[in-house]
Amino acid sequence: MLLRIYQIVSTLLLPFIGIYIKRRVRIKKEDPNRYKERYGKPSIKRKEGKVIWIHAASVGETLSVLKVIDEIEKIESVDQVLLTTGTTSSAEIVVNRLGPKTVHQFIPLDIPLFNKRFLKYWNPTSAIFVESEIWPNLVTQTKKLQIKIAIINGRMTLNSYSKWLRFKQSSEKIFKSFDLCLTQNEESSMFYKKLGIKNTYYTGNLKFSSDKLKVDNGAYGDLKSILKGRKIFLAASTHLGEEKIISEITRKIRETNKEFITIIVPRHPNRGGLLPQMVNCKVVTRSTNEKIDQSTDIYLADTFGELGLFYKLADFIFIGGSFVRHGGQNPIEAAYFCDNIFHGKYIENFLEVYETLNHLFITELVDNPRQLQVRLMNCYNQTPLGEDELIKKINLEASDILKDTMKHLNSKILNNDI
Repeated sequence: MLLRIYQIVSTLLLPFIGIYIKRRVRIKKEDPNRYKERYGKPSIKRKEGKVIWIHAASVGETLSVLKVIDEIEKIESVDQVLLTTGTTSSAEIVVNRLGPKTVHQFIPLDIPLFNKRFLKYWNPTSAIFVESEIWPNLVTQTKKLQIKIAIINGRMTLNSYSKWLRFKQSSEKIFKSFDLCLTQNEESSMFYKKLGIKNTYYTGNLKFSSDKLKVDNGAYGDLKSILKGRKIFLAASTHLGEEKIISEITRKIRETNKEFITIIVPRHPNRGGLLPQMVNCKVVTRSTNEKIDQSTDIYLADTFGELGLFYKLADFIFIGGSFVRHGGQNPIEAAYFCDNIFHGKYIENFLEVYETLNHLFITELVDNPRQLQVRLMNCYNQTPLGEDELIKKINLEASDILKDTMKHLNSKILNNDI
């Protein structure tokens, strides 16, 4: 019943979609040259033959699935791979990273008319959704066309599971549409099975098999020169409340260690009210090209797509979303660059990942801000592991994840005998 109401309401919204899209173009959340893709209208020609469709919501999901796309491209019977995403930042990330068989389009808004247009044109043999983004109309319409559907790198929190349970009849119809589900952790496997996906398997987090974040060597060289002689602490993917905590730690450490500097990369760089959080500190912002000098306490990296650059610069790292009740952020990308990585106790969204990296002595739990300050001082002069050694450690963990993912996809979704 609720699913039917959702379908009706989404159809009734049709007259207002133009206003919504124009606003998103104006605030740079849509590409002005490609916004028609959100109506299900293609901007690239479909090849004749077998098309495999993969949907990844944004940057993190897109990066995690690139190696899966590489493996699918190797299948002779696949003529084209369609990668859809929902953000302009993800489109920018993949522009030079896709193979010859793969094309990118923006996902249509979840309106039945747009989905019908999209599915009719692309007519995929299989559909693969990455992680946790599920659009009810799109999933059910895809299933009606007898297209095989999978979730890979699936993640579901207790909170999300509880929300789906409130609408049991509708959620069952949606989740029973999936032919396969491969998850990041055991808890997610349990939730997906209870929601109705019979073929659910725990295969591990694909982000362990993803490539290192790209680093602009020119920008790295410039900042390395500017920060010469400084001890660099990076607070990455911070959430509201954490910038204040980090600024207080920075101020206390700089009372005795003037070479100490903090770089803060907020999870959402355009979030309002960032500067007032950083009390009693001299803050320089990257987006306004302000200059760093010896009096700078905090460098606010309020830009997009440069996290790899700051990971490479850092002597020690704190991963945000873990001192506040958010559930943590994924530390795998940071682990390729640094083995002095700290996190708070709120990491339930990435529990297995942190357990693995803690076991490898790459990440470490700190219970509170005071403990983080103490641990920073304890490892202040330690020589970190080199990036090559860190990559070896991570690759040992990642070796089976991609293999298991492709084994299940080949047998149940892609119909590719290996």
